[in-house]
Amino acid sequence: MKGKSGKLFIFSSILTFLLAMFFSQCIDKDKPKADIRGTAYADPATCIKCHKEVYTNYNQTGHYHASQPVAANHLQAGIAATDSQFVFNDSVKIKVEKRKSGLYQVAYFKGKKVRDERFDIAFGSAEKAQTYAYWRGKKIYQLPLTYSTSAHNWVNSPGYPANLVYYNRLVVGRCFECHASFADRKFVATGGLTVDEEFDKDAMLYGIDCQRCHGPAANHVNYHTENPGDKQPKFIKPYKSLTRQQKLDMCGVCHSGSDLKAERSTFNFHPGDTLMNFFDPAFGAVNHDPDVHGNQTKLLAMSKCFANSATMTCTTCHSSHEKETGNLVGYSQKCMTCHKAEDHNFCKMAPKLGDAITTKCVDCHMPALPSKVISFKMTDAKETSPYLLRTHRIAIYPEQTAGVLQMLKNNHNKR
Repeated sequence: MKGKSGKLFIFSSILTFLLAMFFSQCIDKDKPKADIRGTAYADPATCIKCHKEVYTNYNQTGHYHASQPVAANHLQAGIAATDSQFVFNDSVKIKVEKRKSGLYQVAYFKGKKVRDERFDIAFGSAEKAQTYAYWRGKKIYQLPLTYSTSAHNWVNSPGYPANLVYYNRLVVGRCFECHASFADRKFVATGGLTVDEEFDKDAMLYGIDCQRCHGPAANHVNYHTENPGDKQPKFIKPYKSLTRQQKLDMCGVCHSGSDLKAERSTFNFHPGDTLMNFFDPAFGAVNHDPDVHGNQTKLLAMSKCFANSATMTCTTCHSSHEKETGNLVGYSQKCMTCHKAEDHNFCKMAPKLGDAITTKCVDCHMPALPSKVISFKMTDAKETSPYLLRTHRIAIYPEQTAGVLQMLKNNHNKR
């Protein structure tokens, strides 16, 4: 009897332990996860409880996909992941190859493999392009090939040598400050006056999440979880409560120029902060010719539409929570909320444009212009190609308008 009792006791103990483990996992599953940015931040998944539609729509946007880890054998839909190659010259080429451990950019010299590195991180939403990086220890390096969505093919990464394979360009913390929500980096001394940046793979928040723009939300989530009947937002700064400049500064964190020297990490920027306090004193200096890449707020400020308005901000035309790619009709409608025939400020080209006026506002007044700092090289090409981005300086561009009118004329003649 004693033997049976002992076995029964052991069996009961094991069963109790297993049940305790099972139920504890169930409880932990529902328990919010700690955010790597600290206790002031909420588990990002908690936002969906009260903001399901906004959360779901935002997950389709380019901001949300500003960076992401690359799955073992998968790139974004529409990107030719394998059986692709880029030819530099008769001797040098890179192939995109699929292996058991993932996708690789493999360099060949006269048919012999000389370097291979794996796709680990994707930067950019692929709306216009997507570039890639690989881990080496605690450092991150950019891969030599970028995918151009407009060209539907691989191109030499911007700024890279035209006829040489280059794998050694470091990806630094400033890159993540516009392409991620957080990256834990440390500065390690490598000499008397030199330092290196090191990253922690387990402390990265890819893409731009809710709290990157809205600020730490732990207290906000805790309060409204305990007080579901209170519909007034507490312990968070609503966007509508910000001044015009504060709203512009929120977007300007990433859209006021990538050539600025940061004195403080912009990961610490919260709604209501002053962006000038994060950069050296040269920030805000007049630049009469800002590049179309990354300078949207500066270009907008040069527009008459902006200067003549007391309220115009980025969200006057953009909905930051929704995917707007290619919505030319929507943008034209935004223009025509201010530019109306009855107000005598309507487009003077309307009679020539006809029905096309509903889609051509931005093509004429915010055309895609070549970047002065970024260009790329197509496979086996002798010359570089311009990288076109839509300018945010709203103005009259006679050459581009003439091109639009000629295109419409050609399309009409083909009918």
